[in-house]
Amino acid sequence: MNKTRDIKRAMLDYLPKYYEEIRESEAIIGAQAKAQLQLMRDIDDVLAQMYVDTATWGLARWEALLDIKIGADYSVWDALEASRPVFEEIEEMDWDSFEDTFVGDRSGRRSSIKSRIRGFGSVNAALLKSVCESYVGGEVEVTETPSAHKISIKFIDSRGVPSNINDLKAAVAEIMPAHLVVEYTYRYLSWNEYDAFAWTWDTLDAKQLTHNQLEVYKP
Repeated sequence: MNKTRDIKRAMLDYLPKYYEEIRESEAIIGAQAKAQLQLMRDIDDVLAQMYVDTATWGLARWEALLDIKIGADYSVWDALEASRPVFEEIEEMDWDSFEDTFVGDRSGRRSSIKSRIRGFGSVNAALLKSVCESYVGGEVEVTETPSAHKISIKFIDSRGVPSNINDLKAAVAEIMPAHLVVEYTYRYLSWNEYDAFAWTWDTLDAKQLTHNQLEVYKP
């Protein structure tokens, strides 16, 4: 039951039929049905905050628990202070729209939370791979070179420099031992991949790709 009228109907079914004809009874049950529906939605909303992928206003609680500052030492209140909105602009907002307006980038915040959770414990290639993949949403190859005190991180699925590379580097720096050097390798369109497209010059011209766009092109 996800509508007020369905809940109202179910409540009326528990009562003698003549209550349906009494205006006062119908008004009381209608109000109770509306409150019951809101309670059900509130319960679902609270449950959603228990999971990083579905959390909205609960992201701030995850960040506080994991000691993550929103947007690199930037809290939602800092964002509000910086924007200097008048009270009338925010008094009608719910928390989700409030955060979307003054903080935004909710997907990036989720990535940071997942990375911090995965980053607890001893550091190894598997853990580092898991942390990096939580940011880029694709496969990452991690290679250790103990003799050179170096870790190489290669992006397999994504081409070019990931848009959130600075956040990823910050997350890696937090969990990596200080004596190790981290090397990042990015993937671009190779000549073999380009030749496999078998494009004519006219086909390439029609796509109107810049050189930078062609470097990261993925059909």
